[in-house]
Amino acid sequence: MKMLVRAAGVVTLALLLGGCLVSVKTVDDGAPHFARARAEASRVQGQPGQPGHLNVLVYDPSDHELVSVSAPLWLVHKVGDMALGDESGDGEAFARRCLLPENLAKAGRGVLLEVDEEGGDQVLIWLR
Repeated sequence: MKMLVRAAGVVTLALLLGGCLVSVKTVDDGAPHFARARAEASRVQGQPGQPGHLNVLVYDPSDHELVSVSAPLWLVHKVGDMALGDESGDGEAFARRCLLPENLAKAGRGVLLEVDEEGGDQVLIWLR
């Protein structure tokens, strides 16, 4: 889980540096937010055409923090390498592979990654 949360954090950092839409909320339960996000991802799943936006939703129950990020893919591609730098950890390597334009184009619209840990940590990354 630590690697996936770190990867989501790296993606979020890359997007934050680009001035995209970011929301940080304090919530008692992330489940309703994830249900809405999954419903949105399901609606766009399999639609024709290339995805245009990367969306990230992360919930940490220990501090009740819900982070939501949405950015156009062109911005993700431009900012991604700059934000990741020369780090070589697992999270950075994972994010570096996922941020490649050809990998995102192959993935199509819909859920790219979903993690739901027993402790309540949640990560959802989807393309629309």
